[in-house]
Amino acid sequence: ASIAADEASASGINWTFGPMVDISREARWGRVMEGSGEDPYLGSKIATARVKGFQGETRADLLKVNTIAACAKLFSAYGFAGAGKEYNTVDIGNATLYNTVLPPFQAANDAGVRTFMNSFNILNGIPATGSSFLQRDILKGKWKFDGFVITDWASIKEMILHGYAKDGAEASEKAVKAGSDMDMESYLYVAELVKLVKEGKVKEALVDDAVRRILRVKFELGLFYDPYRYCDEARE
Repeated sequence: ASIAADEASASGINWTFGPMVDISREARWGRVMEGSGEDPYLGSKIATARVKGFQGETRADLLKVNTIAACAKLFSAYGFAGAGKEYNTVDIGNATLYNTVLPPFQAANDAGVRTFMNSFNILNGIPATGSSFLQRDILKGKWKFDGFVITDWASIKEMILHGYAKDGAEASEKAVKAGSDMDMESYLYVAELVKLVKEGKVKEALVDDAVRRILRVKFELGLFYDPYRYCDEARE
């Protein structure tokens, strides 16, 4: 991870969508090779090592030109998708959730990871992207995470296909209320958030909180001191 950060940062990249810290015991799942296996203790140790490899030992290290922001994914339980099928539902008890699924994510948070990516899957009836339980109660509440949460690829829009939201506006409302700060690829926040705030369906304070979290990480990376600090042809 340290070598990857050194090389990527010299090419203008300042953020990576890794490490994936999902625990999985389903060999048919197509992404088993991306994670760290089936053991939560080993997964937690590898999560810690990779986060520090990308970001450095402390938050101050993010200002260094050879470190990049890491992203712990996919929050959460993506590796337990039914029958190993992508986007499938996950139905597990609290013992499995707390003792197997969550420890590597908590380890990544304890190591200082600055971003989390939520997951496509439904967890016990609720899409992770729309889960206040995962994103607000556990991550931002109990674990006191102060970075930001990005959605998985168009996962706000995926909530419509899951039958959890009737349209893009409702999906956006549920996602931002649940704690999804940045919308990757569905473009629904761009299309819907202003209207939702004007209609009183979403409090402006929720948008402010999301923006504040995103800007905080950009400041920590030094992008407001020098937006071109990761673009150095000589170093590359």
